[in-house]
Amino acid sequence: MIDKIYIPTVRRTTTQITYDNLPDELKKKVIMVVEPGERHLYNYPCSYLEIPAKLVGSWTQLAETRLFIHKHAGKIKYVVADDDIIIGRRNSNTWSNESNMEASRRSATSDEILEMFDTFDTWLDEDDIGVVGPSSPDAPPPETEYADTKGVFSFVAYDGRMLSEEIDDMDITCVRVAEDVLFIYECLSRGINTRLSTEWIMDNRSMTSKELKNTRKVWTEMYESQAEQPEDHFQTDKHYDALKIIQNKFPRGMKIFMKEGKRKNTKYWKRVYIPKTSEQWNSFFDWNE
Repeated sequence: MIDKIYIPTVRRTTTQITYDNLPDELKKKVIMVVEPGERHLYNYPCSYLEIPAKLVGSWTQLAETRLFIHKHAGKIKYVVADDDIIIGRRNSNTWSNESNMEASRRSATSDEILEMFDTFDTWLDEDDIGVVGPSSPDAPPPETEYADTKGVFSFVAYDGRMLSEEIDDMDITCVRVAEDVLFIYECLSRGINTRLSTEWIMDNRSMTSKELKNTRKVWTEMYESQAEQPEDHFQTDKHYDALKIIQNKFPRGMKIFMKEGKRKNTKYWKRVYIPKTSEQWNSFFDWNE
């Protein structure tokens, strides 16, 4: 059973999209992770966890907060979700000959979200799977129910039994942005595999809503004024500086290049993943030289 749902949130005391769209049964498992100075502003009927005061305002606050959550969760199954996610479902004819809805995809019902949690719970009981989640609706889906050894972001279920054995040795707080990419590489390099669902998808509202984009603290507070805010944060030096740090740690896992005047990157997840049962495990560091 997935025991807890952590939702780290900042400056969104009255806008909790993920929480509002969960079925009541799952809302009982929610722990909103907040800054101490904002706790009194939240009135949602759920549990709360305040981050240490020393993390507030630090350059890598989000990465440090995620580490804090992982250690707090310990050896349970749990979810860490952005606060702006709506869960959806793809038509099963994407990977099979059977259709289960009229559209190609739609928002998930409460019962379907519970079904998704049951599926993720089962996947996390597989020997090598420790990180699972829904996929982006915009990426071309594979013709399979799921794909292993992929990047899983924004709404992620973890097997704390696996992760707690490795978390103290992971370097996941050295970058402010793209910290989720670094985390996946750290997991894969330690034999913790990932699984990305084809059926279950997520709508990250901060990526599509102009109003919410302006409240993405991890990005917006890197700049002193609104006038300095870039049109595309993912094309900035700050983003690519973080990616270069990750590339230096896992050179086999990422390629950075220019195409049509824009910076691009390709992530090679499978090149980083080394099962603990593999003969390659002992030569892992040779792979990253």
